[in-house]
Amino acid sequence: MAHTMLLLCTAISVCIFLAASAFVPPPDTTHEAPTTVRAGYYSAADAHLQPLAHLDASLYTHLYYCSLTVHPTRRTLQLPDDPAQARLLATFSRALKAKNPALRTVLSIATAGTDAATAGAASPDPAFAAMAADTASRAAFIDAAVGVARENAFDGIDVAWRFPASAMEMADFGSLVSDLRGAAPPGFLLTATVYFSNHVFGADANYPTEALAESLDWVSVMAFGLSPAGAASASASASFTAFDAPLYDAASHFSASYGVVSWLDAGVPAGKVVMGLPLYGRSWFLRNKANSGVGAPVVAAGPKQRGSNTTGAMSYAEVQALAATGAGRAPVMTSYDNASVSSYLAVGDVWVAFDGAAVVAEKLGFAARRGLLGYFLWPVNYDDDNLTVSWIASEVWEQSKVSSSDSRNATGVRQRKAPLELPPALRSTAPAASAPVPVPTSASFSWLSTNKLDAHLRLAVLLLLLHQQ
Repeated sequence: MAHTMLLLCTAISVCIFLAASAFVPPPDTTHEAPTTVRAGYYSAADAHLQPLAHLDASLYTHLYYCSLTVHPTRRTLQLPDDPAQARLLATFSRALKAKNPALRTVLSIATAGTDAATAGAASPDPAFAAMAADTASRAAFIDAAVGVARENAFDGIDVAWRFPASAMEMADFGSLVSDLRGAAPPGFLLTATVYFSNHVFGADANYPTEALAESLDWVSVMAFGLSPAGAASASASASFTAFDAPLYDAASHFSASYGVVSWLDAGVPAGKVVMGLPLYGRSWFLRNKANSGVGAPVVAAGPKQRGSNTTGAMSYAEVQALAATGAGRAPVMTSYDNASVSSYLAVGDVWVAFDGAAVVAEKLGFAARRGLLGYFLWPVNYDDDNLTVSWIASEVWEQSKVSSSDSRNATGVRQRKAPLELPPALRSTAPAASAPVPVPTSASFSWLSTNKLDAHLRLAVLLLLLHQQ
């Protein structure tokens, strides 16, 4: 009898120990509202390109797990079936916060079937729409989403319905975020990944900006995926080359600046707007290698890449690899357009528009001047091994905050942490003491060698860091 009781007590003790070990307290939701956002969306489907262990969590204030979806028939949250994806969801927040305890993580719930480089493509989402339209389904979804987020140590939820396709769906979207705010615990972050406040795709539907401004901590504006339909998109046949994320476009509304300002004009405070920067480039095959400017005829979307696995798109790392390896087999032609704040690369018959260091710096300067809350990178998996864009963006944004408060050292020169380093593909072999190349002032396009592009990038970033207001 005594032996049996001993075994029973031992078993109970082991169970209590295991239960205590498995228990993880819910995330701290008492933190204050952020004063700045340096965010990145981490694509779970592309985890092989950038494992969590490789991320420098200090470069971000917020990282998004991207993403879970709405179940196509049950109208509730769909969890990953793949064991590896389930482990990633469970370890995402804890692993990153172990590196940076100040980091906040957000669980993004998005439209199914959209990959990182085609997220800007307009497509209806029947599952999201059906869930949001029904009060009971909406409540069940919210209960499940908040529960999963808290169980996995996330600090908030992001609603990434891309995109509500009618005025009714937009109204349901407003109800969804309002109900989420009502059900979320105090201090729980709520954000939405959105497009332009007045839908640029021609649908007669605008976002419910009043409800979003009241309920959300901020909106993450997808200021990319802007190639007009006639220029080709990820899902359409290509006809000519075009920038996918220009900061300015005097001839149309297809620009990052228009997208951001559309939210400000709709009444959303600048302190609740975060601007997106793409870490992918849009690519095409040129019809004629000798005609490789913007608007040049093309025959097809660019080559499918082994890493990003998308026809017509390349990760930032793949763009740099193309620039580095192309020089040995074909001329590498690069161009930076000062008028639109865009850049592109042509290697043989492959043409790709992408956001290089100078473009990132200029866009963040625009965001700072407009008083935005911050920026996000889409997706951080697409950065190179050195996290070059993440590093540059963090550095430039921090300096823009220093600049805005007019913080200077004794010599009157704004301080910065360390010299900027560009990836090898865009790094000049010239000595550091070489005379700087002037920044282009013409709105026209010009071909630059890789070395000249490097000088332009260095000078553009340096000028922004030292002189940005």
